Amino acid sequence: MQKGKFNIIADGAWGSCGKGLISTALADRYMPDIVSTTNMPNAGHTAVDNSTEDKPPFVGKVLPTPSILNAWRANRKAPYTPFTVIGPSAAFHVKRLLEEIEICQVSGNIYIHPRAGVVTQAHQEAETQTNGGTKHIASTMQGCGAFLSDKIMRKADLKLARDLVPEMTDIINFAAIASNYIDIDTLKTLSMPRLLMIMMESGLTILHEGSQGFSLCINHGSHYPFCTSRSTTALQNAADMGIPPKYVGDVILVIRPAPIRVGNVIEEGKTVGYSGDCYPDHKETTWAEIAKAAGAPEEVTKGELTTVTKRLRRVFTFSNTQLVEAAATNGATQIALNFANYIDWSCYGTNDWSKLPQKVIDFIDKIEDLTGVPVTIVGTGPRNDHVCFKD
Repeated sequence: MQKGKFNIIADGAWGSCGKGLISTALADRYMPDIVSTTNMPNAGHTAVDNSTEDKPPFVGKVLPTPSILNAWRANRKAPYTPFTVIGPSAAFHVKRLLEEIEICQVSGNIYIHPRAGVVTQAHQEAETQTNGGTKHIASTMQGCGAFLSDKIMRKADLKLARDLVPEMTDIINFAAIASNYIDIDTLKTLSMPRLLMIMMESGLTILHEGSQGFSLCINHGSHYPFCTSRSTTALQNAADMGIPPKYVGDVILVIRPAPIRVGNVIEEGKTVGYSGDCYPDHKETTWAEIAKAAGAPEEVTKGELTTVTKRLRRVFTFSNTQLVEAAATNGATQIALNFANYIDWSCYGTNDWSKLPQKVIDFIDKIEDLTGVPVTIVGTGPRNDHVCFKD
């Protein structure tokens, strides 16, 4: 992670590569001053504390996942309180926003861009309609596309963050850290992008957690219309935050050895929503086959459920084409290989790079040969300490 820069976490597949784990582990290690996101309710990012006995997993649908470190590290010897920023292209359910603010203990330490939006029940209902909805593409149907449509059409009754939480959309909320670099009178005149630029010029570091996956991008993804409702590339994330390219630091592309798609929608034994095809060098497989190849325990054969919809995820073999396109289009400078335990289960839970089995090392070598980008992070399990850093 580059200091004084806007560092971006991006997903190299159809989402669910584990951006929550990687971004939280990175933030815990390098402690960036600001964590940001432009997430929407159709994506949930999960982080699990090192001590799971009394701490349930945190699923961020509004806040960047590393915001949970405010709560996790509150009683540690090295507390960490990054400033949380929600960008203008984000959208959220108000109840969920307030719940996450309480869980992460970031009240008074958060800024929400006034043009971030409010997703309503009406937006959700619009997407679940048989005619005119998004069920036919196995969408998560959380109302995000319907909200974006209303925002583009500038509907009079559309609610934005400025209409609901003015105290959190006041730029002066940045004063806690910005006033060390900018006088208050100047601070009042600055836009969010300019303020972030001045902070980076002063040496502060930002970690931005992207939402969803490259292959779901509405413009550059694999299979339109089986995609999400907006662009998901790393530079689009920077543009959404108003950050010029010269301020972008590392782009960390998170991938997994067995990419997934959201499960199809099945009603009364009939497929009424299909989530889309795969790349030519993919093959749809089963969780039982993935578990057998990795030497995984029986429970892995049951598969994964998506964070938002709780449908059984469709799973595929690895695609060289998908990897190369994702790395190139996102401008990846580093790659994080997550779910390495699906290659060889013997590495489950390790955080020691030197203990990674040969099958995983061979896979890393293949990734680096294909992309020319170094693999610097390997995730081996769900917990925040199940991560190996190469350095």
